[in-house]
Amino acid sequence: MNILVYGAGTIGLTYAWLLSQQLQVTVLVREHKLSAFEHGFNLSIKDLRKNDRLYKAHHFQPALVTSIAQDYDLILLAVNSSQLDQALHQLAAVKGKAHLLILQNNWAIKSKIPSDLDRKQVTLAFPSSVGGGRRSNGQVRAIIFKAPTLLDDDAYQSELAPIFTASGIGINVMPDLASWMKVHCLQEAVMAGAVAEAGTFEALLKDKKAIRKMIGAWREGLELCQRYGIPKARYKPTKYLSLPLFLLVPAVKSMLSRPLIAEMVTNHMQSGYAEWADQYFEIKRSAEKAGIKMTHWNSYSGFIDQFLKKNP
Repeated sequence: MNILVYGAGTIGLTYAWLLSQQLQVTVLVREHKLSAFEHGFNLSIKDLRKNDRLYKAHHFQPALVTSIAQDYDLILLAVNSSQLDQALHQLAAVKGKAHLLILQNNWAIKSKIPSDLDRKQVTLAFPSSVGGGRRSNGQVRAIIFKAPTLLDDDAYQSELAPIFTASGIGINVMPDLASWMKVHCLQEAVMAGAVAEAGTFEALLKDKKAIRKMIGAWREGLELCQRYGIPKARYKPTKYLSLPLFLLVPAVKSMLSRPLIAEMVTNHMQSGYAEWADQYFEIKRSAEKAGIKMTHWNSYSGFIDQFLKKNP
C-alpha cells in the first residue's frame, strides 16, 4: 500500500514514522520547507507500548513531495484545525482514487468536508495513539500511547484496521466519532482558556477557584453539545461533570496532575496551543449561533488573545 501523509507536524510525522516500518510512506511538505526537511526529521519518542521511561532519538527520512502528482492508496490528513478547510478543498481537487483518513480532534469536522469529496472515500479518525509537540529547535517530541487510534464505524474501517495493527498501532471503532470529537474537543478548548487566565498550566493546578471556573465553562460546553443531540452522560469523563463541585474540583486537579497528562499538556503547549485556541473560538461561535449563553466560556476570550500575543 502506498500512503501519503499530508501534514508534517507531530501527529503526521509520528504516524508516518510508525507506518513506514511496514509500508511505503511519503510525506507532503510545503515547497519552501523542502530544503530544510530533505535530510529528514529528528524525532524524540517515548514509546509507552514498550514501557519506555525516557525519550529516545530517532532519525526519520521519508520520501518527500511538495504536491500530489500521483495516485495513492491512502492519504492521512493530519494538519492543525486552522489549516483543515484549505487542505480538504485542495484534496477534493487532486486526491484521485485515494481513500482519505482525516486524523483530527475537531469540533465541527463533518460540516468541513466539502460536498465534492465522495463521503464514501472519507473516514474520520482520532489520533489517540500519539501526543506531543514540536520544540523550538524543530524537533518533534512525541509520546506513543497504548491507547488505540479511534476510527469511525464505516465500511472502510475493516480495511484500515489491519494496516494500523501491522505497524503496532491499536485500533478501536467508535460509532458516530464526530459526536465523540465534539465532547473531547471541549476538554482541550476549555484548557486553552483556563491556562491563559492562570498564566501557566502549573499555576492553574494550584488555583482551586480557576479549576471551578473551568468546570463551569466545561459544563456550558456540554449544554451546547446537548443542542446537537449529544447526551451529557454519553462519554467519559464528561459524564461525571454533574457531580458536586466539592468532589469534582479535587478530582479534576488530581487528573490533570497525573505525570503523563501533565507531560502531554506541557508538550502540546509548546506548539499546539494555537490549535486549542482555534477550537475554543469555534465553539464560542457555535454557541452564539445556537443562542446559548456561555458566561464562563466567553470570559476566557481576552485572556486567550493576550496569551497568543505573548506566545506567538
